[in-house]
Amino acid sequence: MSTAFEGDLIRPLGLITLYCAYAEGEVDELLLAMSSLEPFDDSRRQWPVGQKLAHAEGLIRRLNRDDQLGALLSAITEARALFERRNSLIHGRLYAGGRLMSNRSSVPESRVTPEELNAFAESVFTCKERLFVHRCRDLQSAIANHRAERDA
Repeated sequence: MSTAFEGDLIRPLGLITLYCAYAEGEVDELLLAMSSLEPFDDSRRQWPVGQKLAHAEGLIRRLNRDDQLGALLSAITEARALFERRNSLIHGRLYAGGRLMSNRSSVPESRVTPEELNAFAESVFTCKERLFVHRCRDLQSAIANHRAERDA
């Protein structure tokens, strides 16, 4: 095996994998922050990230605070799209030169560059940061307001 990677697709794929792991960890933290609404137990921790995101969105909508949590919902929507893209990159067949073939016969072959992969990795990291900020800044007060209204 050569030590020179053609177009160096390997390193950006590593960043994508690492940053997606961080992002999924943040999704887990989001669900843990809402565990007073519904427990986030070990069986739910094993869900695929898409299912976790759908569950988080459902819990947030139950709070009925779209004005306060709209940016968090937007970040969740973005995360879903990013994880779908991650799946196509990681689970597809990526060949030298950036040729990407899907495992689905209906999806045409495409090409990716190391620069595109790096930009995608940065998008995942940025989305993870948005989830974190909105969880810390907006979610806790929305849950507190929800509890206060429920208990009143």
